[in-house]
Amino acid sequence: GSSPSMLVILITPPPVDEDGRNDYARLLYGDKARELSERTNEMTGIYANKCIEVAKELNLPYVDLWSIMQETVGWRKKFLSDGLHLTQEGNAVVHKEVLRVLHHAGLGPHFLTHDFPHHSEIDGRHPEKAFQPKN
Repeated sequence: GSSPSMLVILITPPPVDEDGRNDYARLLYGDKARELSERTNEMTGIYANKCIEVAKELNLPYVDLWSIMQETVGWRKKFLSDGLHLTQEGNAVVHKEVLRVLHHAGLGPHFLTHDFPHHSEIDGRHPEKAFQPKN
């Protein structure tokens, strides 16, 4: 089922820095490291494009991390710690883009109603009163 207050957002994978993956593997495994990265940016791009196709087909919002991150000069080192996993700056991009989608959909802290009373409205001696319907 779905809820009118629920929003599904599809997020593409970030790009892959194959050289960064290989460097990291050599650092960890030395001569036993694979010659070729187990992931490629080309294949990740194909996956990202399929993700976007599905989002459009289902009329869902999406974040295209794969493209957005590659628009930044030096993205490989700036956004990826080991060629695959996000750095603090990479996670900041995810945060910024997801917030953008949420705000565009009319969702955000300033749009939300409270499910329960604010703690300042609860009487410590009679807390149940704060949860009873108001006349």
